[in-house]
Amino acid sequence: MKRILIALSVVALNGCALYDAYMMTGYDSNEYRIITEIRTDAGIYKDQCEAVDASRVNAMALSHKTMLFQNYESQIPRNANGINASQELNKIAQGLKDRYKDPKAPVSVAFCKLKFTSIENSAETIQHVVGKRPR
Repeated sequence: MKRILIALSVVALNGCALYDAYMMTGYDSNEYRIITEIRTDAGIYKDQCEAVDASRVNAMALSHKTMLFQNYESQIPRNANGINASQELNKIAQGLKDRYKDPKAPVSVAFCKLKFTSIENSAETIQHVVGKRPR
């Protein structure tokens, strides 16, 4: 009787693992490219924070790219974690862009570098997750 229960549990566990592997979002080279571009751009833009006008343009460009990433992620089936991560990344980038739009409060170099570093680190984390998906 024990052998039958063990055999049934092994078959059931393998079936669950196969189902999970099938239902998991697969590797997407476009998704990986976009998040890699966001990470790279944030790293480059972080070094240009001393130039206020350039930083304003960079913040706008990066906010557009994170919006693109969020829109792309939202259309991938079975991708709830990716959608949540892209929304949070977009919030950071939109916050920086909105801060540059406010003429009353100038953006400091330290704040600029902090935000671009935050975007870069978040993008790196997302990049690792996307890169580890099954191919």
